[in-house]
Amino acid sequence: MSVSKMEATSSAMPAGKAAKQKRPIAGVLLLLSWGHLVTDMAQGALPALLPVLKQAFALSYAQTSLLVLLSNVASSVIQPVFGYLADRHPARWLLPLGCLVAGAGLSITGRLPWYSLLFLAVAVSSLGVAAYHPEGSRTANLASGTRKGSGMAVFSVGGNLGFGLGSLFMAWLLTLGGPEATVYFALPGLFTAVLLVFFWPRLNSLQENVKKVAGNAVQGEEGAGAAAGKNPAVSPVTGARWDRGTMLAFTVLLVYIIFRSWLHAGLYTYVPLYYTDYLHGDVHLAGYFVSVFLLAGAFGTLLGGPLTDVLGAPRVMAGSMALLIPLIYLFLHAGGGPGALVLLALIGMALISTFSTTIVLGQQLMPHRKGLASGFTIGFGVGMGGVGVTLLGVLADHLGVPAVFHALNILAVAGLLLALFLTRRFPWGAQS
Repeated sequence: MSVSKMEATSSAMPAGKAAKQKRPIAGVLLLLSWGHLVTDMAQGALPALLPVLKQAFALSYAQTSLLVLLSNVASSVIQPVFGYLADRHPARWLLPLGCLVAGAGLSITGRLPWYSLLFLAVAVSSLGVAAYHPEGSRTANLASGTRKGSGMAVFSVGGNLGFGLGSLFMAWLLTLGGPEATVYFALPGLFTAVLLVFFWPRLNSLQENVKKVAGNAVQGEEGAGAAAGKNPAVSPVTGARWDRGTMLAFTVLLVYIIFRSWLHAGLYTYVPLYYTDYLHGDVHLAGYFVSVFLLAGAFGTLLGGPLTDVLGAPRVMAGSMALLIPLIYLFLHAGGGPGALVLLALIGMALISTFSTTIVLGQQLMPHRKGLASGFTIGFGVGMGGVGVTLLGVLADHLGVPAVFHALNILAVAGLLLALFLTRRFPWGAQS
């Protein structure tokens, strides 16, 4: 946060409240992170289901990837709409509803007779995911104080853990009871919905307090800027001007997120298929490979948030892609032994470490539209990963799954170039 913003905020509220607001509100962040975890379990569980569904419905790689596309589009691309509405009319009721619907939709997939009904169930589950994220991210930003990178990392790690635990939980259910056991997947969402309703007064009180503080701070910033003779189009947080350069920065950020999402979705979709179809591994163990990748990413998120506060978002983004290039190449030649698991864990840490980083940078570029910024950086950009998976599915059908990993490495190179562009052209992005 810039000095001018801190001064304006301090002058617009009592000193005690200003000091308190600088620190993250741990209880709220942990609650939102837990809700994020349970909601994203639904998305994380889908890859563990894919080998089973592929066999049960005799699906091609392209048809299997279409389920991932549906999941990503329905759960993510619509999020900017929810984010826009969250900025205008906060809807806390979406938090428990999203958790409940996300788990319930996926829980019936193991008992469906037709592909069309499977398609519908995945869509319903994904809409539940979409309902939770913008409001949850917006609230997490408000509860983070001045440590946006660290606070958003706490919120984000819940989602990353959810991806990993969802795959692990689904693999465990399939091992114990086969496809019919997926019905028990609804239980975590039901529990979390009740938990969020129980803490409803705390969430609403945070909303009222932060909205008032934010409004006063904005007035103070505008007044300070006018007194100093500065252009009011300058962002009080980052110093970025709302001109073509800032729009270019946000566009480059979105393209980076889309490439990262193609990498992410491509890896968690094709690692289990590569393990079963090319390495001839057990179909029920494939989900555990996904869990290693996603759970390691959760630890990467915890590292990426503080690094963002210190080094800045563009540098962390560049380092992430630079590490992926050799790691993906080595994984493809490592076979299916312990070495492959270690490499997969390192890939997950490097790739997902920037999840909270890009959210923070997007909110810095749109400081008065945090919900909308979150909808784009979490939703739209991530949702485009499904498009990439569909294209990768066509590539796998024609050239084989190993060709997918070569394509992913090309995407990592492109992501590195985009991050280096942001680092060079927008040095203010290195400030939290």
